[in-house]
Amino acid sequence: MLKNLLLLNFFLVCTLVLTDTYAQRKESRLTGNSPYSALGIGDIPSSGAIPSDAMGGTGLTFGNGIYVNTLNPAMLVKTRFVAFSTGMRGQYRTISDGTNSQTDFGVNLSHVLMAFPIKPKWTMSVGLRPHSSVEYEARYTSPIQGTENSVQYIYKGQGGFSKASLGTGHLIGKSLYVGAEGYYYFGSVSRDTTSRLLLNDGEDYYLRYTDRINANGLGLKTGFMWQQKLSSKWFLNVGGTYELQSKLKGSQLRSLSTLIEGQNGPQVLKKPDTLGIATGNLKLPSQYALGISIESPLKWIFAVEYSKQDWAAYRNFLGRAESNLTAGDRISVGVEFLPKVTSTAYFDQVFYRVGFQQTKTPYLVNSTQVMDRSFSFGLSTPLGFRNLSYIDLGLSVGSRGVTGNGLVKENYFKVSLGFSLVDTRWFIKPKID
Repeated sequence: MLKNLLLLNFFLVCTLVLTDTYAQRKESRLTGNSPYSALGIGDIPSSGAIPSDAMGGTGLTFGNGIYVNTLNPAMLVKTRFVAFSTGMRGQYRTISDGTNSQTDFGVNLSHVLMAFPIKPKWTMSVGLRPHSSVEYEARYTSPIQGTENSVQYIYKGQGGFSKASLGTGHLIGKSLYVGAEGYYYFGSVSRDTTSRLLLNDGEDYYLRYTDRINANGLGLKTGFMWQQKLSSKWFLNVGGTYELQSKLKGSQLRSLSTLIEGQNGPQVLKKPDTLGIATGNLKLPSQYALGISIESPLKWIFAVEYSKQDWAAYRNFLGRAESNLTAGDRISVGVEFLPKVTSTAYFDQVFYRVGFQQTKTPYLVNSTQVMDRSFSFGLSTPLGFRNLSYIDLGLSVGSRGVTGNGLVKENYFKVSLGFSLVDTRWFIKPKID
């Protein structure tokens, strides 16, 4: 109950936080300050690689073996050589309530993954990527009646969850691809609510309530893709994934601290009081995704995809549903073009991509469901002539939320940079004359 009240108070002051001069300071964060990451387990980024970012998040039904498909484990078998894929995402965000605004910037690792063929029709992968991110800070000040002093209320959250993965993809016959990917989730989220008594003598006092949760658990995603030849140059691809519901086991520590303003910021005045230590579970909802694409291999790809995850089935550490979470879905459209694979010209070997994405996020604030829309584009450039290793770049522009009714609007510009490194020499038996 206390946590729900704190979240309600947090969103009531979201429009006031932008007036505080402290909030105008810029810091380098993992994802940048976002009030919406206070809900659930935080913001959940795309699990796709950088080429997928440039195509609106699509990638369920295609792959060319040059970059590792991280969306559908069935597509791993397209990787015929040892491949290493990694990248990072940066985001410049402007948050506005319609009257006031602030800017923020954050950078985070997108993924680290290696795929390696076991047999001609069997490929496996191991990887590590973030699963969610909590990064927000809101402040507002209220005068104390009958005095010259005031109280500043500070809401702050940090942390998130990551997942290590082990995947496998198989080709059955000539047209059916199947795969599975197992996850190990781990991480922690800390949420603070602080009341700061502002005194004229400069020795401000703080009363801070901290709720920290550590959790870990297992997850599983399955996938398939079926391919039908339409002509000598074109194929129809249909595929999808299903991620099972996951239960994370964890522990919760609640504490209360008293601090005083020091030369280097707030200093602990006395040892924090432990309010409670408990064990419990987090229940993450299942998710499914379906996609269709028309492909001319190493020339054109036109893809459309849909995914849905019902966060009304989410259960927090207390085993309760959260009223500010509901079912969310996403529609993605993407196009990829490679000018001429047989050409000797460098720019004929560059992949060009564009995409669009519309997401109905699971965030429900004051009976308003938050929408997110973005346009993206990008390219992959080879590291050399006839080189299967590429540098991947994706750019996207979009907005999330609206102003008014206690909500804020986030206009953002995202930059994604990655590397798809392929080595054709591994697992090749040496020949001796």
